[in-house]
Amino acid sequence: MKKLTRNIDYFLILSVIMLFSMGLLGIYSASRPTGEEGLIFKQLVWFATGIGLVILIQFISLRYLEVMSNVIYGFLVLLLILIFFFGSVKMGAKRWFNLGIFQFQPSEIGKFIMICALASYYSNGKIFWNDKRYLITGLAITLLPAILVFKQPDLGTSLVYIFLFVSIIFAAGVPYYYLLNMFAILLFVIAKGVGIQFFVTSLIIYALILYKFSKNYIKAAIIWFVCFFTGIGSSLIWSRLKPYQKMRLLTFLDPEKFSREGGWQVVQSKVAVSNGNLTGEGFLNGSQVQLRFLPEGHTDFIFSVISEEFGLIGIIILLGLFSLFIYRMIKITIETHNKFLYLVSSGITALFIFQISLNIGIAIGIMPVTGLTLPFLSYGGSAMLVNMIMVGVIISINREKKVI
Repeated sequence: MKKLTRNIDYFLILSVIMLFSMGLLGIYSASRPTGEEGLIFKQLVWFATGIGLVILIQFISLRYLEVMSNVIYGFLVLLLILIFFFGSVKMGAKRWFNLGIFQFQPSEIGKFIMICALASYYSNGKIFWNDKRYLITGLAITLLPAILVFKQPDLGTSLVYIFLFVSIIFAAGVPYYYLLNMFAILLFVIAKGVGIQFFVTSLIIYALILYKFSKNYIKAAIIWFVCFFTGIGSSLIWSRLKPYQKMRLLTFLDPEKFSREGGWQVVQSKVAVSNGNLTGEGFLNGSQVQLRFLPEGHTDFIFSVISEEFGLIGIIILLGLFSLFIYRMIKITIETHNKFLYLVSSGITALFIFQISLNIGIAIGIMPVTGLTLPFLSYGGSAMLVNMIMVGVIISINREKKVI
């Protein structure tokens, strides 16, 4: 028992418990108008199960995580294939296995599995970044499950997988110009979908950047043409997006203009956030929430619920808890000397930062709606269990970092 309690980060645990408590308030308030108050009891069960998993992880050596990473990656790919045949349909998407008493979403646990698989690959010996094989292989490991998730369809989670790849190679020491070029390619894909003017403007700006900072103009020209043809070819990607996915990516630019086509959620969310003022409208008194103007208040837009009912003070407390949570994970990551565990911890930290930033950005209308939940606050069993598993791994890394 003394071994299990060694180097436990109690501030990390406290921040998770406090965040979950705020989430319960938001879930209860958002579900009350629809008569689904019982959701908080289900969420309590998921959290209690998550605590059990955190404790269980402390009995397992993290060496097995590295050894088994390729096996669980293969199992993930198998599940993502099987879901097309045996998955249950919900809101037009086939993302879940119906296991009777609960539904399991493989793409959620896939986030953690992707971190482990990529960390295992990039910690296996010295990486020579001039050899493009290391980038191509890592990208292949990422794209296989990302494409399967995208076909469910689940655009948001597939983009998370791409983000995890970028985060892991960044932590593994990839040269910055590789990241810049990868970001540029993604930008041109989005720019082509937004409009030809945005696309042309992006090309001009990127050409100037390459001209200013490149030492090899021939290589710079090749990179520019790759970005150009990738943007042109992205029409194929956009043509395969569902209409609602296209609107999610575009309405954040002007949600009021496209309120009928898909911007309604964002408009109501921004109204709820602005209603909060300093102290909020009070618990169970939020007009947008209680009058059911705000959709998905217990999941995607729980930040808006808390903002409306608890105001700026509530937001400051919430962001303070998230800041403490992220700070403790960054501290643990920096102090970790085992390369595999360092990459795993970096990936987990990056994932939480990404999901927190994106969810809050969606709520205040500066990011496109992707359906990603707010960790520890939003209702959902699969997401809660995966988040708790990752917290358990971080706690275990902190305990074992001086031993491994």
